[in-house]
Amino acid sequence: MLDIQKLIWSPKIVVSELDDRVTKLEVKYLPRWFGHSLWNALRRIILWYSIGAAVTWIKIKGVSHEYHVVDGVLENVIGIMLNFKTLRFNFDENIDSIQWISQRFSGVWVYTAKDIKLPAGVELLNPEVHLFEITDPSVELNMDIRIEKWYWYYSIDFLRSRDKKEDSDVNILLIDNEFKLVDSIKYEVEEVIEDFTGSTKDLLVLEIKTWYSGVSAKEIVMFAGEILASYAKLFVFDNVYIDRSVMVDMDDLVQETARTEHEIGVKTMPIDALPLSERTRNALIKNNILYVEDLEKKKKWELLLMKWVWRKAIDEIVSSLANINKSLIG
Repeated sequence: MLDIQKLIWSPKIVVSELDDRVTKLEVKYLPRWFGHSLWNALRRIILWYSIGAAVTWIKIKGVSHEYHVVDGVLENVIGIMLNFKTLRFNFDENIDSIQWISQRFSGVWVYTAKDIKLPAGVELLNPEVHLFEITDPSVELNMDIRIEKWYWYYSIDFLRSRDKKEDSDVNILLIDNEFKLVDSIKYEVEEVIEDFTGSTKDLLVLEIKTWYSGVSAKEIVMFAGEILASYAKLFVFDNVYIDRSVMVDMDDLVQETARTEHEIGVKTMPIDALPLSERTRNALIKNNILYVEDLEKKKKWELLLMKWVWRKAIDEIVSSLANINKSLIG
């Protein structure tokens, strides 16, 4: 990491679950402009390459092509395939990335995804999906289903080319599919800290909304981070000298932060380091409060007696101090 991190310390990520589908991550703090640069790269990877599991083919006994119509079933075969295409799954890490399911459906019923009997280690994320409806009590559907865990997108041409080497069964109905689980991503980069030199630091705030509950946004971000890091290593050449005197090791920085953050942060952190409004910051400086150390020694009623400091400013100061794990005396 750049040597500038010695001034703003190692970045920390605060993760909070806003609801069962939305996760908020705050990165505090990055060098100036790093927020946009880093997140633009991660965002593209997450939206296109997030890992998931989906159906890539089905086989129905007695059905040889997708234009077939099964007597006693309300939907045609294409409709059934499209319904299976929308299913999404989670796989445990200790099972194979491809799972096959064989199942018989019989009896008059409106069948949904929750009627599928899944093997251990496979979790269905959208059990409410309609699959098909059997209207004739004498009809039964014997189906084989293939579920794969992957990322990106599998086209019909890709599946046909890959599967013909392994399986020559002409009755298999291939289903093109994508595996992503992320609905949308919102992010904001805010320059929140300003010191006496005029330099700033980036606060990166992002919200990840998944298609389904039960999906880990942390795993999605971690997967994207691993991909980004692996490609960035392409530019680290063995036979090229790089001046590392301007860089610090992340592990050393974390250790130094743990050892000296309290001492250095309290004694030398200027009041400009707090994410305060211009009005509140100027009021404190005019009252000769130039460092966080000076501010921590004050009580609320003492600040209220100062000129230009109002109750709203007190609330802002308390909140800003809490962001760096500090507070007023009382």
